[in-house]
Amino acid sequence: MATRLIGPLSRLAFLVCGIISVMLSNIYRSLQGLRVLPNSELRFFSTVLTVAGAFSVVIAVLPNSWVEKACKIEPGKLSSVPIKMLGGFAVFSYLLPAGFYFAPHSWHPSPQLAFSVCPACALTITVDPSLVTFLLLLAPLNAAVYGSLGAAVGYVLVILRKR
Repeated sequence: MATRLIGPLSRLAFLVCGIISVMLSNIYRSLQGLRVLPNSELRFFSTVLTVAGAFSVVIAVLPNSWVEKACKIEPGKLSSVPIKMLGGFAVFSYLLPAGFYFAPHSWHPSPQLAFSVCPACALTITVDPSLVTFLLLLAPLNAAVYGSLGAAVGYVLVILRKR
């Protein structure tokens, strides 16, 4: 029973993480008028978020047989690498931006570094979020963004390992 739940639950995780990544990419696209970062960097962030999110959404909605065929996985034998990568990237990206919150105020990271580590910080570009807001809103969104990136990396690893 537990192995039968891995497939649907991982697909749901891929779908949610992918949708959040695509939605955050739209925010980066809309920030181009504010001149927070050079337009080329905002386009880069937006493109990376869109590609990672779209890949996760596609993997989530494709039938199992297509994914098994594309990844050359034996039918009925799901690989747990993508969901483990999603979880690992999500946990790491939840904790890493929390370090920014506890960093000394004298340390001023560049906007490029801040948005790379915390893509969801684009939501609070004009305000300084509280710790509760960060832990309950921004950190889970970061975990979803990097989770979709981890899922994509996990599937690429599965494909490369089978070749």
